[in-house]
Amino acid sequence: MFFLLLTLFSCSENRKQTIETAHSAKQTDIPKMLERNGKPVDFERLKGKILIVNIWATWCMPCIKEMPDLLALAKILPPDKFELLLASDQSLKKLNKFISNRGLDLHYVQLQNSIESLGVYALPTTLVYDKSGKEIHRLLGNRGWTSEETLLLFNNMLP
Repeated sequence: MFFLLLTLFSCSENRKQTIETAHSAKQTDIPKMLERNGKPVDFERLKGKILIVNIWATWCMPCIKEMPDLLALAKILPPDKFELLLASDQSLKKLNKFISNRGLDLHYVQLQNSIESLGVYALPTTLVYDKSGKEIHRLLGNRGWTSEETLLLFNNMLP
């Protein structure tokens, strides 16, 4: 019950403040993920890129609200330097139904790890991995993905 209340509180639209930590207390390896067709994500294809993994759920209104801004971010970031994945631990059937009703051209994937095993207890949460696969940033809550502050954060990750 406590976890449910914590999740609902963390995922409320009234939460305007975005909390950012440069290095999380629990850094994680890149989680296992499946593409929407059920095949494993090809991480070999993503080598050499900074990986941005936005963790969301179909029932999380702040997650859904920020998707158009994430789409705008995906169009701004150089595709040879960054990869944005929207990852959920919900069933592929549920994800595919949601995605077909929304029509946003983003790279959606299914997490094979539980969000708790990643140290994620509020949605949305975004994990950023460097080119070697080490977690370097953990961004909690929704944010202005095309804001000057956020774009500067990503620009500073480039050599």
